[in-house]
Amino acid sequence: MTTNTLDEAYAERAASTRRPRGTSPGPGSPLSRAVTALALVAVGAVTVAVVTQVRDRQQADSGLRGQLAAAALERTAQSVELDRRAEALRAELPGLRDAALSVDAAGTALAQRLTALGLASATTPVVGPGIVLTLDDAPPTDDLPTGDPGVVLDDGRVRDTDLQDAVNALWAAGAEAVSINGQRLTALTAKRSAGSAVLVDLLPLSPPYVVQAVGQPAALELGLLDGEVGRRLMTYTELYGLRLDVRREQDLQLAGAADPDLRSATPVDATAR
Repeated sequence: MTTNTLDEAYAERAASTRRPRGTSPGPGSPLSRAVTALALVAVGAVTVAVVTQVRDRQQADSGLRGQLAAAALERTAQSVELDRRAEALRAELPGLRDAALSVDAAGTALAQRLTALGLASATTPVVGPGIVLTLDDAPPTDDLPTGDPGVVLDDGRVRDTDLQDAVNALWAAGAEAVSINGQRLTALTAKRSAGSAVLVDLLPLSPPYVVQAVGQPAALELGLLDGEVGRRLMTYTELYGLRLDVRREQDLQLAGAADPDLRSATPVDATAR
């Protein structure tokens, strides 16, 4: 008993758990806990620094975005004000011109010719009866396959070709002057699309699109709705939900378009080649 005072099982357990000299401390030792705490503090400091940098960058981007948005709104307001002033001055020009040219017969004849040219080039404001055609996108729907609510499908949007067809139908029905959302159309007016926007002479327009046409109201309405274009637009309203409205007006006022930038060509001398 005095020779072997420790049970063999206890001796084996003590030998297996005894840490040799020079080995690292176990996970429960004070040194291990200190190392773990320092590592966590370092990771936390790095995380805080990264989050702070990201937040500062987002705030800087938001500030820059806000400045750009404010500048864009300011420039847009200035452009609208300049357009309003230009339209007012353009409306005063015919009266001043006629008054200056009506001093003699030659001036009166010239004023009449300029008036006719202004009507042909759509630079002269016009007043008269006609019709108003309103085209609008389909209302947003919540019943979509993607489950994304408040979205207008592409088939439910008014396209530039729809406006082109409607305007061409009005011209064919005898329209004397046409405008879209207040923009007077001329022989040089271009109507095209840029993404989901419709451009008229590079000016983006948003729905609803209001087409005003001066002419005989009955003839314009019949020529539009009873023709191929009108039937196609009515089909779009039934299939895709486009909104279409046509009404007659007795006192439409269409502003004149800006003076066109005319260019002339000269023939090339064949002998100079």
